[in-house]
Amino acid sequence: MCHARCSRRCRAGEGEPTMSQTVVTVTYRLRVPVEAFRARARAVAERIAETPGLAWKIWGLEPETGEGTSLYLFRDAGSAAAFASGPVLAALRDGPAERVEIRLAPVEAGLSAVTRAASALA
Repeated sequence: MCHARCSRRCRAGEGEPTMSQTVVTVTYRLRVPVEAFRARARAVAERIAETPGLAWKIWGLEPETGEGTSLYLFRDAGSAAAFASGPVLAALRDGPAERVEIRLAPVEAGLSAVTRAASALA
């Protein structure tokens, strides 16, 4: 079942939520040692947690290659776009990471519910 803010079509698995929840995916490769990144990222994580419209963030990091993937769920597209063009990702690009790629996509709530993501979208 979708979250309470969905339209009837969404609850039926036929459409998008009326709120435009948006996923931001960021991939990158570290230019610094993984442990140095982790130590610095702790302070950044606290700032990210305060980001307007952010529901959650998942950190993915392959220690052997320094390749990272971050997944963010935003409550609305405007907050996602502001974050994508904001200072946190600019600092990542200008600092410890290279090949930073940012993608934004609206959440497909109907299919996400089938794959057990409904509680994450609530």
